[in-house]
Amino acid sequence: GINAEYGGWCWILPLLLLSIQIVSIEGASGQCSGAKTCSECIRTHFTCKWCKDEEYDASRCQTDINQEMGASECTNWVFPQSEIQADNQDFSPTIQVKPNHIRITDLRPGEERNISITVKSSRNYPLDVYYLMDFSFSMNEDLAKVKELTNNIVDNLRYISSDYQIGFGTFVDKPIAPYAKSDEGDIESPCDTCQAVHLFNNEMSLTSEEGAANILREKLENLQISSNVDNPEGGFEAIVQAAVCSNEIGWRPNSRKVIFFATDAVFHVAGDGKLAGIVEPNTAQCGMENNKYTRALNEDYPSIGQLNDVLIKQQVIPIFAVTADMQTVYRELSSHLTQLSSVGRLSDNSYDVAELIKDQLESIVSSISLNPQAPIGVTVSVMPMCSGHQTEMANGQGCANVTIDEEVDLNIVLKVAECKSEAEDNSFNFKIEVPGITAVPVEIEMVCECPCEKDSDSIVNNSEKCNFSGNLICGACQCHSDSYGKNCECNQTVDKSKDACMNPDTGSICGGDNNGKCICGQCECIQPSRDNYQRWGEFCECSNYECPRNDDNEICSNNGYCFCGECDCNKTTNGSPKLTTDPQFTGKDCGCPVSKAGCIHPETQLECSGPSNGKCVCGACQCEPQHYGKYCDICQDCGPLNCTLYHECVECVYKKYDDGDKDENAWSSCNCPKITKLSTDGTVDTTKLGRHKPCGLPYKDDCEIRFTLHYTDRGTTKQRILDEILIDRDLTCPTEPNIIAIVAGVIGGILAVGILLLILWKIYTTIVDKREYTKFLEERSKAKWNTDNNPLYKAPVTSYQNPLSPRSPSFVYKNPASSPTLSPASSTSIPPPNASSTLPPPAFRDSPNNFSRTSSGTDNQLPRRYNTGDFSGSPAKLSEAAPVEEKVLNTDPPPPSPPPVVAPEDVLPEESVDLASNMGELDDILGEMQSTISRDTIFSNPSSVNGTRSPPPPIPPRSVPLRTATLPLTRRISREGDPDYQESDL
Repeated sequence: GINAEYGGWCWILPLLLLSIQIVSIEGASGQCSGAKTCSECIRTHFTCKWCKDEEYDASRCQTDINQEMGASECTNWVFPQSEIQADNQDFSPTIQVKPNHIRITDLRPGEERNISITVKSSRNYPLDVYYLMDFSFSMNEDLAKVKELTNNIVDNLRYISSDYQIGFGTFVDKPIAPYAKSDEGDIESPCDTCQAVHLFNNEMSLTSEEGAANILREKLENLQISSNVDNPEGGFEAIVQAAVCSNEIGWRPNSRKVIFFATDAVFHVAGDGKLAGIVEPNTAQCGMENNKYTRALNEDYPSIGQLNDVLIKQQVIPIFAVTADMQTVYRELSSHLTQLSSVGRLSDNSYDVAELIKDQLESIVSSISLNPQAPIGVTVSVMPMCSGHQTEMANGQGCANVTIDEEVDLNIVLKVAECKSEAEDNSFNFKIEVPGITAVPVEIEMVCECPCEKDSDSIVNNSEKCNFSGNLICGACQCHSDSYGKNCECNQTVDKSKDACMNPDTGSICGGDNNGKCICGQCECIQPSRDNYQRWGEFCECSNYECPRNDDNEICSNNGYCFCGECDCNKTTNGSPKLTTDPQFTGKDCGCPVSKAGCIHPETQLECSGPSNGKCVCGACQCEPQHYGKYCDICQDCGPLNCTLYHECVECVYKKYDDGDKDENAWSSCNCPKITKLSTDGTVDTTKLGRHKPCGLPYKDDCEIRFTLHYTDRGTTKQRILDEILIDRDLTCPTEPNIIAIVAGVIGGILAVGILLLILWKIYTTIVDKREYTKFLEERSKAKWNTDNNPLYKAPVTSYQNPLSPRSPSFVYKNPASSPTLSPASSTSIPPPNASSTLPPPAFRDSPNNFSRTSSGTDNQLPRRYNTGDFSGSPAKLSEAAPVEEKVLNTDPPPPSPPPVVAPEDVLPEESVDLASNMGELDDILGEMQSTISRDTIFSNPSSVNGTRSPPPPIPPRSVPLRTATLPLTRRISREGDPDYQESDL
C-alpha cells in the first residue's frame, strides 16, 4: 500500500540529493580555480584536485566533476580520498556497541563522512549503583525510612540486572564556618545524637555479596545523622569524589555506573568556598583516605562544568532524587549537563525511594543515545534511526523506549572544518560516549599537504622552467620572494610601475585589491567564490553581478542579464537573447513589465478604469487622489456620494422644518436631487438601511445637522446610485462639560493616589522593619560570647566610716545566712575586730517596695565571672551583674557622752537595727529605686584606729526587722541633718 501510494514520488529524494551535490560542486569550482599550490588546492574544498603535469597550461586546481566532463585533460592528478576503518566485534553481555573503535585517514577539510553505530542493550549488563545521601539534619526521617527499605532497594536492583553492585555514601558540607558551627566541639558533635560534620564519607564500597541488603542495613544502623548551618550542601564535591575515586568506591570498568543522589537542598558551587577563606580551585582529583574525604578544607567546591566533565570522563550517570520544592532547580541543572542524567521526585520521608530507583534505572536502561565529545573544529551530528515503538529523544541524540536485546542504529555525520596551522599536528582524537555503557574512541588524520610537496626528490629548486627564480613543486612554479608570475617571469624590484594596470576613468589599479592584481603590467582578475559570478575586462572593471537590484535583492529583478554594471532586459539571466514569447520588461532593474495586461479592468476593459481614475505604470495602476483599488475603480467621495453636493438642499429643508413648516410638499422649493426625508425619530436608524454613507453639515450654535445618503450598487461594475437623503430631526450639539464632576474626579484621583502611596509606603516600611527585626533575631541567636571578668563586680562587704558618730571604733554588722528575717528575738554577739566575716548578699524580690527577704546563703553570691552576651542593660540584668552595698539608716540620736564599755553579751544582735523613726524617709528613697540589688548591711565607726575599737553603747530594745534596699548604680543617698551618716557613692 505504501509503495503504491508513494511509489510515484520515490525518485524525487535521490534527484534532490544529486542536485544539491551538483550545486555544491559547481560552487566549489570557482574556489578551486584560485589555488596556486597543491596544498592550497586540497585545502580549498574536498572536491578539488591538483594536476602536477609540468606542461599543463590550464588551471591546475579543478573539481572532480570538471575532469569527468572533459573540461581539462591531465594525466597525473593529486586527489586524496578519505578512508574509514572500523573495528567491529560481535555483541556479547559485555559488548553492547559496535564498532568499538573508529579511525578515519586522509580526511579533507570540509569533507563529511557518515558512520553508523549500532547499540544493543543486552540483558543483565553489569550495573553499579552508588547511593549518595544527604546526611544533614533535615534528612533524619529519610534515613530512618531508608533503613527499612534496604531489602526493597536491593530487590529492585536485581530486577534491573542480576549482575549488580550497590554502595552507600554520605555527605553534608565543609566542616568550617559559615557552613558549619565554628566551635570544634560543635563540628565533632553538632547535636546530641549527631555524627561529625563531613563533606563526604564512603560508608560502604560497591559490593555484590550475598546479603547486600543486610550489609547495607547494618551500615545504616551504625550511622547517625549530622547537621550544618547554611541551607546549601556540598553535594557537588561529594559526587565528584564518588566518581573519580574508582578504587575506593569499587567501580567496574565495563559496567553501567549510576550515582543515586538524594537530597532536599540546593548545592554549593565554585566560588562559595571563599566565604571560608578557601580559594584554591577544585582539582577534581581523588582525595580519599580511609574512606573519608580529606581535602574539604583545602579546595573550593567544583563548578557545574567540572561536574559535567567528570561525569563524562568517568562514564557515570547521575540520578537526582530531590523533594518537590527542589525539582525546578535540579531539572535546570540536568538541562545544562551534556551527560545523560535524570531527575526524580523524592517524597518528604523517602518512603518511595525503592520504587524511584527502579523507575529511574528503567528509564536509563531503555534510553540509547550518543554524546560526542568532539574537540574544537570537529563537528559531529547525530541522526538516530528509531524504528517501531522507539521514539526519538527530546535532544535528538538517541532513541527512547528501547527494549532489552533490541538493536538501535545511530548515524553520525563527521566533519572537520579546516586544517590546523602548519606547525601543529593535523590529527584529532576524541570519544563518542554511549552514556551508561561505554565510549567509542575516534581517531582522525587530516590530509593538508600533497605528497609531492613532502618528497624532496620530486622538488626542483631554481628550476629553469621557473626562470631560475623559483622552485618547481608538484608541476607548478613557486616563486621566490622577489619574483612573481606564472613562471616567475616578473621581478618586483625591477618592475615597480603599475601605471599600465591603472583605469584612467576611475584611477584604480585592476579595480581594487579585491577585484584583480597587476602582474607584469597586466591585470589578472580575481574570480569571486560565489556561484556563476564572473569578473573580466582590461582593468577588471566588468562583472555579471554589480547591477541594480529590486527590493528582493535580485540582480536585474531576475528578468534580465547583468553586463558591466547595466541590466540588459532583452536577455535572460544567463545572457542568451529572449524569445518573443518570453515576458518583456523595462527599467534600470528590469522590474517593469512592458505588458499592460495587469491594468485592464476585467469588466469595463478600461485601463485603470479610465484616465480620470489612474494610469498604468510598470504594469500596475497608479490611481488619482480619492480613487483606490487594483483598477482605481473605487472612490468613496466621488460622484453621487459626495456629501458637499447636498449641503444646500439639507440646510434648506432643515431650516424650513426648524421654522415650523412641517409639510414635506413645501420642501420641494429646496431643489433636492433626490427624495429628502426627516427621520421619524430623533436620528436615522442606520441598522435598517442597506448601503449608506453618513454626512454632516455645520449649523447654528456650534451644532451640526446629520444626514445619511442611502444608495445601492447596480450592475456588474457596482455603480453607486443615490436613492434618498435622510436627515436627523435632532441637531447634534456639543455638551457642556460637568465642572463639578471634573473637579471632584481630580480631587478624588489625587486623594486615591495619596492613599495608595501611603498604603504602599506603610507596606514597604512594614516589610523592611520585619526583615530587619528577623535579621536582628537571627544575629542575636547566632552570637557567640566569651567569658571575661565582670568590670562591675564589687566585694559584698564594704566598711563605712562615720566621722560624727561618738561610738567606739568601727565594728561590723552582718546578716546571718541562716535567718531570712531579722527579729529582736535573734541575738548573737559581735565578732572580734580582727575576725569580721562577710556573708554572701541576700536575694530580694523584684519589687522595690517589698522589703521581706526571700532567700540567703552562698548560692546568691554574685560571680566574679560573667557572660558578656547576657549584659543587656535592663534593671534585672544589672542587679545580677553589679553588687551594690545596702545602707541601713540608724535613727537613734548620738549619746551626749562617750559610751560605756559593755560586755559582748549586751551588744545588739547582728540582725536587729532600729529604723522606726526614719521609715518614712526610707520609703521615699526606696520608691525611686530601679533595680533589685542585694547587699549585706555594714556599719563602720570613725573612731576605729588600727583595728581597735571600744564597745558600742547599749541599744534600746526597740527594733524593726532589717529590710533590704534596691538602689540604682549611680544614685547617691544623702541624709542631711543626721550626724551619724554621710552621703556615700554606691
